[in-house]
Amino acid sequence: MNIVINELAEDLFLITVKMITELMNYHRKLNNAPKEYWQTDEQSEETLKDWREQGTVYNVFLDNEPVGFFYVRFGGQNVAWLEDLFILEQYRGNGIGKFAMGKLDELMVEKKVVAMFVDVIPRNTSAIKLYKECGFDHLNLIQLRKNYDKKLDKNDNIEVLGFHFKKY
Repeated sequence: MNIVINELAEDLFLITVKMITELMNYHRKLNNAPKEYWQTDEQSEETLKDWREQGTVYNVFLDNEPVGFFYVRFGGQNVAWLEDLFILEQYRGNGIGKFAMGKLDELMVEKKVVAMFVDVIPRNTSAIKLYKECGFDHLNLIQLRKNYDKKLDKNDNIEVLGFHFKKY
């Protein structure tokens, strides 16, 4: 398996836009969001422009074919935030994400990054599993949510540090 990550090249801009739309709508679907909240390619194009200004986007290649991307922001004290990781659905489950994370780890060490953070919604258990397998083993921050629109409420419960919450 020949997996490489490279910083986003201009000729992959629109392909990456489509991947961003797929990623964002995967999250919308995971949370049962109404279609009115789903992302369009036009919105994803703006998202990608913003990401390029605020951080770095890396494409993931399998045998020279783009199959995913990382979006990473760098901050003070030599830390980074893995904002998004996406692998096209037809390539998931084959270890590509895990292998690409290893390549990203090498790049972060090369850039002298001392720690990387990632946020994951509790419902995305496959992402949590991947990140845990890739060495994310410190609980850093807990983000709580309060719904004013009760149709957004979930029924699944989770316990965190002795507190009971709805699993979003």
